Amino acid sequence: MTTFKRRINTSLLPDDFLSYTDAKFYNVAKHFIGESASELLEIQSIRSPDSLILISDVFAILDIKCAALNSLKEKLCLKSDDDIYIVKPGIKSSMNYFCELIIQKKDEDIKLSRKQNKRYTSVVLAINTDSSITTEPSSSRQQQLLPSNTTNIVQSSAPTMLVNESYHRSFITNSISNWCQKYSSKLLLTEGVDYHLFLITSSDTNFTATIRCKCGSKIALVKFQKNFQLSNFYKHLVSLSCTTVKKSKRITTSNKSVANENDSRGSISVTSHEESGLKRSAPCDAAKKKRAYQTHSK
Repeated sequence: MTTFKRRINTSLLPDDFLSYTDAKFYNVAKHFIGESASELLEIQSIRSPDSLILISDVFAILDIKCAALNSLKEKLCLKSDDDIYIVKPGIKSSMNYFCELIIQKKDEDIKLSRKQNKRYTSVVLAINTDSSITTEPSSSRQQQLLPSNTTNIVQSSAPTMLVNESYHRSFITNSISNWCQKYSSKLLLTEGVDYHLFLITSSDTNFTATIRCKCGSKIALVKFQKNFQLSNFYKHLVSLSCTTVKKSKRITTSNKSVANENDSRGSISVTSHEESGLKRSAPCDAAKKKRAYQTHSK
């Protein structure tokens, strides 16, 4: 007799079949073992895949003389002349195949779960390794070169940055000033004049920040890690709807022009004063020279 290796195709089962119970379990069982065999499972209160594969012989209950089982015996078995019921081979083989499907499905799920756990563990380790490398402060590298006692002193005396309202306000205003210098040498935005910064706190560490521009627009700032990002405010400043940057440039240029004009007027007045002084001193020098000549002649 030729032997062959059967392929158990678990894809015929729903992905979450192992979690099915009661009606959902019986509906799937009907497709593999038929409605009568499914009734046999239900009458025995076999309500899930696990409870089915833990029973050594599902058909053993048919050996019991019970009137409630007579209808099932007629459907599932062949009755011999001496009143012995024998389960039909096709029904028995279908039940065996259904049980093998469940067992194979459980093995595949266990293997898949192990692979996912290993993959998750390796990803977490890789992330932790990368973050520890990238976030290592330069001061710690310098401390590695110091003697152990010096390192202990540095670590114990290192100050902790307090992230409060003063910190956020200083960070935001300094960032805006730096942006103005990079954007244009003629641009100068002052907090309280060209824009107003509002910081609202719900706790000691949770803040929300909003900037009201001089043009009347309100811009909410997004917080990333511990600092607020000002990209939304910068986009607003260079947009066509905002006039704050343009007005600030004109005022700065006008102030420089007035200063230059005052400097030029001052230099002109000094020059004219010096010239008039030279003109007044010239006749005096001539008179002195004339008197000296007359005295010498006598």
